[in-house]
Amino acid sequence: MKPFFIAAALSLGLCSCSESAPVVQILQTKLPNAACVVAADSAGLANGSLNLAYGDRYLLAFVVNNSYSSTPIEIGDVPLEPDSTAGGAGTAIVDTLKLSYESTPSLSIPDGEVPYTAGLAPASKGNTLVADLLTTEAAQALSQAVASGGTVQVRVTAQFTGKFASGGNSFETNEVVYAIDAYSANRGIPACTPGQVIPPVIPCNSTGGQDGNYPECI
Repeated sequence: MKPFFIAAALSLGLCSCSESAPVVQILQTKLPNAACVVAADSAGLANGSLNLAYGDRYLLAFVVNNSYSSTPIEIGDVPLEPDSTAGGAGTAIVDTLKLSYESTPSLSIPDGEVPYTAGLAPASKGNTLVADLLTTEAAQALSQAVASGGTVQVRVTAQFTGKFASGGNSFETNEVVYAIDAYSANRGIPACTPGQVIPPVIPCNSTGGQDGNYPECI
């Protein structure tokens, strides 16, 4: 899962690296709103929390740039590909999300590769990929660990991989590390009354429990 690109360190000039930034690069991680939309001016996040008594998913938005662009090749004045910025050979086809875990206290959580489908247009900026950071195995391990109380901090390393439409060359983004404090606590949320309309819950109208967001009733 390389290269590992530390954006903050590079921006401060704190390291000398021989590897350049990847062509398809994760710039930020953000929290989607209740409609699963990410505002351009929303703050970037590096960590969060999850109350597993209410939900076992942690949804996060990755802001991704695709800096690759292709120049059409012409043979006898006939272009092999239209000159377009909306698609074509420079499109990055994302097909996999790689996830690995380290936790305190230490849990045995296997790495995972989750199928993912997205297309990033050539030379595009600010693409948003929303994904669940917890595999089924990770969610189960965390739920069991916090069932009797306490908190587990899990550090999730995430990376997208895929292929370019042109020639099928593969790519991988930089790795990003995101920390989640997992716990289980009853918040005393009341039962819903018949016909009660429940406002959608952040993020993506989830069941609640992520980053202090809960439904009005259950």
